[in-house]
Amino acid sequence: MPQTKKRFFARALIVVAATVGLVFAQAAPASATVHEIVGQWCSGQEELAPPGITGGSQADNFAKPLLASGFVTGNLVPFTGSEGPGLLVEFNYDLPNVKVVGTGVFIVIDPSVPLYLELIEPDPNFPAFKACPKLATG
Repeated sequence: MPQTKKRFFARALIVVAATVGLVFAQAAPASATVHEIVGQWCSGQEELAPPGITGGSQADNFAKPLLASGFVTGNLVPFTGSEGPGLLVEFNYDLPNVKVVGTGVFIVIDPSVPLYLELIEPDPNFPAFKACPKLATG
């Protein structure tokens, strides 16, 4: 991968993590953090930020779980959006551990390429979310 694409990809991952604010998929064995996130969404509160990912530890890397789980594929694919032809950071929504869906809304995180990300929201068909009266999507 050329250095320019690597730099844009690294920026994209940081923005994904900052935008999402939490980890939707984990490559490691399930931990209580995932269940806390589901519970937090269901309670109608702001999302929780998993420990070890968001600060205060030596594992301060927002993007690592997204890459390790395969949610962020590592591919930049050709895409034409509101700012013209560019690249899109590819997400894999088909993984069984992914609890989000794409909204069809794309934002530009680097106008020089342009580099696009698709906005996400909780998947209303995810079994744990079906019984969440306070969960607001869309």
